[in-house]
Amino acid sequence: MIRVTDYDVVIFGGGILGVACAIGLAHNGVSVLLVEKKEEILLNNDDRVFAVSQRSKKILEELSGWSSDHENAPIEHIMIYDEDGPAQVHYDHALVGPEPMGYVVKASELARVLQKNVSFEVNCKKECIDLIFRNDGVELTLSGGKKIRTYIVICADGKNSSLRKKIVVKELTHDFKQSCLVCNVEHEKNHNNTAIEHFYKTGPFAMLPMQGGKKTSIVWTENTKTAKVLEKLSRSEFTMALQKKCGYHLGQIELKSDVACFPISLMLSSKQVVRNVIFLGDAAHSIHPIAGQGLNLGIRDVSAVIEIIKKYKETGSDLGRTFILKEIEERRALDNTSMAMITSFMNNVFSSDLLILKLTRRIAMAAVEMSPTIKRKLIAHAMGLGEICK
Repeated sequence: MIRVTDYDVVIFGGGILGVACAIGLAHNGVSVLLVEKKEEILLNNDDRVFAVSQRSKKILEELSGWSSDHENAPIEHIMIYDEDGPAQVHYDHALVGPEPMGYVVKASELARVLQKNVSFEVNCKKECIDLIFRNDGVELTLSGGKKIRTYIVICADGKNSSLRKKIVVKELTHDFKQSCLVCNVEHEKNHNNTAIEHFYKTGPFAMLPMQGGKKTSIVWTENTKTAKVLEKLSRSEFTMALQKKCGYHLGQIELKSDVACFPISLMLSSKQVVRNVIFLGDAAHSIHPIAGQGLNLGIRDVSAVIEIIKKYKETGSDLGRTFILKEIEERRALDNTSMAMITSFMNNVFSSDLLILKLTRRIAMAAVEMSPTIKRKLIAHAMGLGEICK
């Protein structure tokens, strides 16, 4: 048994999820060390935006006092189209209550708010170079030679996690052969807090409303070959291509950020917990962005970890006990696995040219559009309030 534990929990990864988890644990009396390989945590020059569900908003409010009213746009309506055809589904937040379905949040704004709540020790420009499992914890060696003992290691260092590779966890992977182009635009007409998604054979095209009414974040999925061509266009050429894709329902558009391009692939770890190591967010599951649920899934991971560790910390239990870690894994398994499978399935179905699948999806969309009951259930799930979202 480890007689002296330097920290209850050591977290690797200083992004949004790693820092949010550290804040929640530290606020509940858990001693935390956060290790980040870059020069600082929470880089705040990030142009990306996230679609944050209603449940994720509540979790972030509890952790950091983040207010959804500041520099964020509510999502009050979602319009779904099958290509550019007549099949459509309109989701209205009023079907389930007065609150929006979610919010479009700047990554830099989330980073700013979380930074204010950092009350734990941070080691930057450090990595784990060795990890040894003991009876009820883990002994870590960081770059530079510092040795640390802890009950629990939390791995929140992303899809290409170096720590996951050290532990050699089996994973399910799939290359969608698609890439995602992300940018922000300004436009003439008000978006009226409406998110729009068109499903094309080459991938989904999403428009997320930003704060102010006349700014929108674009998430444009294409086959990788086409995406690379688009990425290399000049700003004026790209704007012309984007205007054609967007149409003119928002009027003339103007590019207001750089264009980032990300390859899309599925990664689902066979285990979210390996002995005393917990994998969070993209380190455990990287899913297709078709439903915009990646960050929300990770925030639900964070919430479960904080809740369960807090419970056993208050009872005086040794945090390295197997049953504690098993409870965390069991809590998150269904939500993470089902979301990975559902988003992959959606992409396959909407990318298909098969006539039977085209007909089936349009019939399904018509059925959803005509049924307020089905819409309520789907909206609740998108808000993070469904039964599976534990």
